[in-house]
Amino acid sequence: MTVDAAPPPPEKPDNFEEVERVPAHMTVRVGDGYLAGDSGFDPLLLADSPKKLMWYREAEIKHARLAMLAAVGWPLSELFDGPLASAFGLPSALLPDGRVPSQLNGGLDTVNSFYWYGIVAAAIFIESKSLDMMFGKKPDDFSPGMLGYDVLGQDSPGLRKAEITNGRIAMVAIVVFAFEEAIFKAPVVKETSIFFKPIWESLGN
Repeated sequence: MTVDAAPPPPEKPDNFEEVERVPAHMTVRVGDGYLAGDSGFDPLLLADSPKKLMWYREAEIKHARLAMLAAVGWPLSELFDGPLASAFGLPSALLPDGRVPSQLNGGLDTVNSFYWYGIVAAAIFIESKSLDMMFGKKPDDFSPGMLGYDVLGQDSPGLRKAEITNGRIAMVAIVVFAFEEAIFKAPVVKETSIFFKPIWESLGN
């Protein structure tokens, strides 16, 4: 009885070292766990290539960050715009019924033009940094949303997952805010006061 010899190991391709050096972000796929918050969900196969996946994630993280700012700023403006405007002798930027100006609520045309100039300038600056990172030379650990700086040095897989998770919740929340005010014609801090005011005050009302 003879024992077959073990098959020889496969030969390495000539470009083995080059293949080994290919960063993960160039071969990333949905469900491989490289991107934070990747649960393998892409039923329409929209991100069927690494390039498309990175593009969609870049768009998602931008909207997530904007939504997180908006989800905080929306109720805060309804709570404090009136008192602050009164304290400084300025007109309130809110609608007469206390709602925030929005596409559905109206009132955007009353916002100071210099505010929009500032917003556009900030957007152009941030977008230029994003495009430089997306189409320039990327670090091996590149992930969409990286802008080339980390002031506190706290970047980690855990924080990346927390950011995209909270961003997705914020995107849903800001859509709910917009439709809630458009339908009920009342500020979100009044219509759902339990989330924005002391519990005893909400129960008292």
